[in-house]
Amino acid sequence: MYTAVWNVDVDGRAHEVTLKWTYWGGERDVYLDGELVAESTLLLRWKSDQEIDIDGHTARVVTRPHSLAHPDRFTLVLDLDGVEHEPDENRTSHGIR
Repeated sequence: MYTAVWNVDVDGRAHEVTLKWTYWGGERDVYLDGELVAESTLLLRWKSDQEIDIDGHTARVVTRPHSLAHPDRFTLVLDLDGVEHEPDENRTSHGIR
């Protein structure tokens, strides 16, 4: 299982968004401040887009493979109100960039 963590500030309040997912099984669980807020299973589908609400603001957790030549390397982004945030490198498991 891979894990990615984002720490974001929304209207002066700190929040932690965590994505836990499996490569082959396609399970994607999104947590906001430790609480499960979205889950899905996309078997053998490596690209995903999950929308969540953070204090009335729209956030999307997006997974994208780098290329067909390297489907095991991913870019993960938290898009919050149209601004993309990279995951915290120190709290993100391998295979994700």
